[in-house]
Amino acid sequence: MSERPALSPWSIASPLAGGALHAAGSGLFHTLLPLRLIENGYGADAVGLVVMAEGAGFLIGCIGSVRLIRSVGEVRAYAALSASSSVLVLALGAGPELAVMMAIQAVVGFANAGQSVVIESWLNAMVPNEGRGRALTLYVLVLGLFYGLGQLLARDIAPAGNAMLMITAAFYALALVPVTAIWVGEPQLHAPLGIDLLGAFRTSPLGALACLLTGLVSSTFSSIGPLYGLELGFSQDRIVILMAAVALGALFLQFPLGYLSDRLDRRGMMLWLALILAGVCGMFLLVDSNTPLWAFLILFSVFGGISEIFYPLGVAHANDRASSSQFVTLSSNLLLIWAFGGTIGPAIAATGVEHLGAHSFFWYGIGLSLTFASFALWRQFRQPIVGTRDEFVTYPQTSPAVYEWVPRKEIGSPAETDTPESSETSKP
Repeated sequence: MSERPALSPWSIASPLAGGALHAAGSGLFHTLLPLRLIENGYGADAVGLVVMAEGAGFLIGCIGSVRLIRSVGEVRAYAALSASSSVLVLALGAGPELAVMMAIQAVVGFANAGQSVVIESWLNAMVPNEGRGRALTLYVLVLGLFYGLGQLLARDIAPAGNAMLMITAAFYALALVPVTAIWVGEPQLHAPLGIDLLGAFRTSPLGALACLLTGLVSSTFSSIGPLYGLELGFSQDRIVILMAAVALGALFLQFPLGYLSDRLDRRGMMLWLALILAGVCGMFLLVDSNTPLWAFLILFSVFGGISEIFYPLGVAHANDRASSSQFVTLSSNLLLIWAFGGTIGPAIAATGVEHLGAHSFFWYGIGLSLTFASFALWRQFRQPIVGTRDEFVTYPQTSPAVYEWVPRKEIGSPAETDTPESSETSKP
């Protein structure tokens, strides 16, 4: 067996490039898919079902893709998953029935999860401990920026045509090019994660609900947002720009909000953010097609940043109460809770949109935000204990493998716990 080559700071360029190309294709595809379905004569309920199917596939992929990858090796698995995604996306050009489209999207979702597992296991092997914080930040920025770039590329592409599918498939296939140049030695994958969703809720009910809220609201809006733009009579160009504003707002607002969360009570912060989110959803109900574009850009950006921040805050809050040995399992199960919200949310919201119009999504968002805020307020009255807690990290919603290598750093600050009697799951 050949010796492992020396790794430089540029060693992670290959997996990052593969992830970036795949993210660009996903940004383009997920922005235009709802518009394509509407132009092909489907209703909002069909949009919700297709997006739900992809979420279900992603959820299954988070749980089961590790077995597949370990059986054939990381490079072969990545190649197979990427090629499968490319071919299946092209298959949508044949205009299959709704049930077939749902099956296609379920496999694509599974492949997306599996590819993320591979990329993140490589990063785990290639990044030294002292550089993992910087590498994670770079990883999040690269994925977010290229996803937004893919969205902007969708401005002049006809949703109902085959060019959208061909460009998406090309990005998915091109993601293979840098990946085939990687050498990281033996596979780094661990055993499939243990599923204990109830355990995650027991450790931190508020943290688990924060992750669920992100899936139900933020992830769902990726499919409902374009329908809202159509309802207002916006052009495709404007819809694409506004959806890119959601993604970029979600990316860049996480860092300052995360910084604040290390210095404030996280439960109190999530309470206020939920109220702000409800207010932002309420403002969407007051605007119309005559509202200036700059106002919509602000609304979409703030909505993206606030709705998306609940996931990393929820993970951080839950890990404040967990021991180091619980971190990977707990965080992985919180990702599954987020994915579950992102699976059922589109179907629920799209049903309302089909019968009441796209504005109904914001009533849905207001109801969920206020429910979460009420629960957070109730938890505020539970007795906290003083100790240390984890520094905020911007976690990507990609795969459970990311939690095997992300850094953890304790900061001296009051640790919020959800129950005074939780000595078994709280840090000393």
